[in-house]
Amino acid sequence: MAISIQLLDYAEEKKLYGYSLFSTTLALLFLGLFLLLKKDWSTHSATKLPIVGIESPGYFGIANARSNFVANGFHILRNAYQKYPGKNFVVTTYGHDKVVLTHEQVKELSNAPDDTISSSHAAAETLMGEYTGLDRFVDTKYVEDVVRVKLTQNLVIGVKINKKNPDPEHTPSPDSKLFHQYSDSELLTKIQSTATLKEAILEETRFALNTELPECTTGEWTPVDIFTLIIRMVARMSGRAFVGLPLCRNEDWLKITIQFTTDVFMTQSKLTSVPKLFRPLYVFMRGSAKDLAGDRKKAESLLAPIIRKRLEEERLAEKNGTVIRKHNDMLEWLSDRVHPQDKNLEVLSELQLILSLASIHSTSLSFFNAILDLAEHQEYIQPIREEIEAIISANNGVLDRAALRKMRKTDSFFKESMRGKIGLSMFLTFREVSFNRKVLKDYTLSDGTYLPKGTLIAAPTLMFSTDPDFIEDPGVFDGFRWYKKSLETERGAGRRHYWATTASNDLTFGHGKHACPGRFFATEEMKIILTFILLQYDIKYPEGQSRPANINRGEFSTPDATQKLLLKKLPGPKKFSFL
Repeated sequence: MAISIQLLDYAEEKKLYGYSLFSTTLALLFLGLFLLLKKDWSTHSATKLPIVGIESPGYFGIANARSNFVANGFHILRNAYQKYPGKNFVVTTYGHDKVVLTHEQVKELSNAPDDTISSSHAAAETLMGEYTGLDRFVDTKYVEDVVRVKLTQNLVIGVKINKKNPDPEHTPSPDSKLFHQYSDSELLTKIQSTATLKEAILEETRFALNTELPECTTGEWTPVDIFTLIIRMVARMSGRAFVGLPLCRNEDWLKITIQFTTDVFMTQSKLTSVPKLFRPLYVFMRGSAKDLAGDRKKAESLLAPIIRKRLEEERLAEKNGTVIRKHNDMLEWLSDRVHPQDKNLEVLSELQLILSLASIHSTSLSFFNAILDLAEHQEYIQPIREEIEAIISANNGVLDRAALRKMRKTDSFFKESMRGKIGLSMFLTFREVSFNRKVLKDYTLSDGTYLPKGTLIAAPTLMFSTDPDFIEDPGVFDGFRWYKKSLETERGAGRRHYWATTASNDLTFGHGKHACPGRFFATEEMKIILTFILLQYDIKYPEGQSRPANINRGEFSTPDATQKLLLKKLPGPKKFSFL
């Protein structure tokens, strides 16, 4: 700093020792940029917590640490978790510094007020919302509210209505404080199910499998690009729930809803490596957000006829005092939920893309992860298949939510498959850390830990799920671990071992009031897909191959999407009419 002041003095007096004023100004400019970059990359924190992953001080040391985290993030987190047991530390990730929480702190913060500890602001910052456009609805809960209530409501079969609140219209508004005091299970007892969406999902699953799966015979094994099969099935099934027929079967719509997530993360990845000061210029010069703009424009063009028709029908009905038939999909529910100023083509199209971002890849990778494990552990295939057959048979051949919830071995296998590998949230996060939050106001935890405004916090999901203090024999894959635990637990309490149940040290779906609101839809969607596959096909790895290790990149951990599986059709007729 003293050098820069001296240079400024020399510049004023034009004592530049032969150097031109232009050269001196240029030098000062680069010096100023360096100082700004140093500040941008600084890990200085008022928390005074230990910082891991940095081997040398200064700008280049931090830059190297960020780059190193991409290749060695898992090892950096694991070593720090073991070095600071039960304590906080700061990890320098590829793009941000995050304070890593203990499970007790997760418990404390899980229901913290949104104006103090925010999940949506954390997502907007880490996903470069300013440039990807994902900060637009950061202070609304449109998607979260509709997924949590309406989507879950329309999957519920035979729900017992609370006698004190028998009318579904009396369910508290998502805008009310009372709404957010209910747990998901409590909401399910207050909502009448229409159940019509369940039949649509089953129909779409059958259509998707028949359309996307190569022809398989009982006589030979057929190689299948399993991830491509799964992601297109999930996109079709989700599309049926989100926008309905016929758009959910439009190839352009399928491509957009799958590609949007890829474009978001590609844009985020590119911008993360660019210092904040240069990001606006980088976006302008390189057109980094043009793919996202194209996705949005395409989505609007595809949705325009549907949305305009529905809005016009609604306007005419209001004008004439008539009642219109409501569509049973997310597009309709979001239209009913948004504020009047947001009830337009642009906003409703954007919300559909956000839904796709939050659901399609995360569900697809979760199922892909599980089916890779199932093909590796062949001993579980027949017991799970037998459980599915027995439960559906006892349910008069009907595959509904009641049947899906009784599939305890299936549920246990999915839960164990995700343990130690991935964590999910409202937005796509196959991460070694989850429970991502941003501190909006200075906050002091009950243990005295100080979190200044602007701090990003997260929990080490993978470390919790493999910590012997929380789980027995964490290094052993036991597909029926949670099924056996539920049998050992008193009636009712066994639900805490269910796949969709969250805890402060079980963060697969997050925890607290911002746990993944779509986890019931996602878990049931995956059980439905597995039911359709296992009741019609055998699966295994190609000769000489086995379960590939997940690919770790930074804080992300994903299964190898290039891995193929072999499928062979089971002999005999289909056992149930819905197949």
